[in-house]
Amino acid sequence: MSFLESLKRQVARFSAHGIRGRVVMFALAAAVTPFCVLVYVSAQSDISAKILTIIALALAMASYICLLASLRPVADLAALLDQHAGDDRARDERVLDDHQRLISNVQTLATKLAVTQRKVNANPITGLPGRDYLLGAIGDELKARPDAALLGLIRVANHDHLLAFNPAAAEAMLIALSKRLVNAISSNRPLAHVDRDCFAVWFGAVGDAKRSAAELEAIGYVLMQELEIDGFTLTPDIQIGSALHPIDADEPGNLLSRAFVSLARPQRTVDGAIAFFARPTAEEARQRFSLEQDLRHAIRRNELVLHYQPVVDLAMGRVVGAEALLRWCSGSHEWAKPSEVVSVLEESGLVHEIGLWTLNAACRNLRVWRESGLADLKVAVNLSVHQLRDRALLTALTRTIAAHGLSPSNIELELTETAAMEDAARTHALFEQLREAGFSLALDDFGSGYSSLAYLRRLPFQKLKIDREFVTHVDQRADSRAICKALIDLTAGLELSVLAEGVERAEEVETLRAMGCSTFQGYYFSRPLPPEDFLKTVTDADWQARAMSRVHRDRDELRRRLT
Repeated sequence: MSFLESLKRQVARFSAHGIRGRVVMFALAAAVTPFCVLVYVSAQSDISAKILTIIALALAMASYICLLASLRPVADLAALLDQHAGDDRARDERVLDDHQRLISNVQTLATKLAVTQRKVNANPITGLPGRDYLLGAIGDELKARPDAALLGLIRVANHDHLLAFNPAAAEAMLIALSKRLVNAISSNRPLAHVDRDCFAVWFGAVGDAKRSAAELEAIGYVLMQELEIDGFTLTPDIQIGSALHPIDADEPGNLLSRAFVSLARPQRTVDGAIAFFARPTAEEARQRFSLEQDLRHAIRRNELVLHYQPVVDLAMGRVVGAEALLRWCSGSHEWAKPSEVVSVLEESGLVHEIGLWTLNAACRNLRVWRESGLADLKVAVNLSVHQLRDRALLTALTRTIAAHGLSPSNIELELTETAAMEDAARTHALFEQLREAGFSLALDDFGSGYSSLAYLRRLPFQKLKIDREFVTHVDQRADSRAICKALIDLTAGLELSVLAEGVERAEEVETLRAMGCSTFQGYYFSRPLPPEDFLKTVTDADWQARAMSRVHRDRDELRRRLT
């Protein structure tokens, strides 16, 4: 047994020398067998057997020689692989022989080639790797260390605005910001250009989440600094999103998707500093997506309707107008909240389509009312800030109104104070065009924003609507009375009409009327009504008497309180 064990050790030592030694060992072993056969056959008297054996042995030896010669390119390839991959592989000569090292080298080079391929697909503008490189790097690290890790997403929010009129400057801005990112981020952290205006940084295992978040915010601060491009100075508008593994997602693609979702609802601090974006829960995202999908089919399903709230002028003693309010009733959502519907419309880009539908429906109903005797009635339609950005808005308005046989003077366009302030020059030019076309213009929810009175004075609108925030309990609150009195006096000085919206009590009506306001809208007079009910209500003599007469209003208010 000791001889066999010693022989075994010698064979093992011999085989550990590598591929050539291993093949030589097997070749010699194979050669011994025909040699033994040769010796045996040589003892035989049959000459033909001897000749055949000699021929077989010669052929075998020739084959072995050719085999050894063919191993040289394999050995050269192994040496070449060892040269290129040896620096990236932890080598342990006590464990790895040539065969094992060859396999390890091939695996190492395959990984390097995959990374190189991902980097080849770089963004043509910034030269940074693309999404595939980032996802591959994240996947590789998570396989090795599936720990908590942070993915940061950086969006240049004003890129598209610049791109619209100066593509070269937009491209230069991206290049400059990519260089800032490269300088601000450690070289061992994967950085990629994952979308037209978005960069992503993989922070890996966070350890301290607050520290990584602070670093990401600091990067955003660096990117916000002014840039000199083509002779002018611009300030990048930077938004930051993030996703945390494995809380938000455990797969690279889903992790990046959640980081994009986190940008959907930006939260900015008062002083303009960058803040992280609130992530919607999976249930919130599901409900919002469902709401958006249902809204896309609402027109075809005839689920959208307009309700109209009367506008009453107590000085004239009649209804002078109505505000068109969008309502949506579906099987799954019943009567959806108007604020929720408007929010989804604006974020999904459906506001243009729904806005055109609203104008068509309002014109159609107004045409019916005018034919029924309400010739002086004017309908107010709300415009969103997204509609104001549409350069074809004026054309769409005039064509739609003309198609229903109406004139622009029959329609009042309402715009919130905040929306009017977003793009001052654009809003002023558009208001001038709308007024010249014959539309009446009203500033809605006045007092709820932060507008400049000097700027508002230059806007060519004809009506100011006092926000219900100041109207509610105006008879009981001294501050509300002071604000309402100032606004009413302001409109009188600017020769504008004023309307108090959201009145719900007789005391509110009488307090505001004593200040000089005579036009009202609110639940005290009527809730928003379907078109048929609106016509029936405003033409009803008893309703008109109750709405216009103070005696009737006082009696109705007393009855309401007693019940």
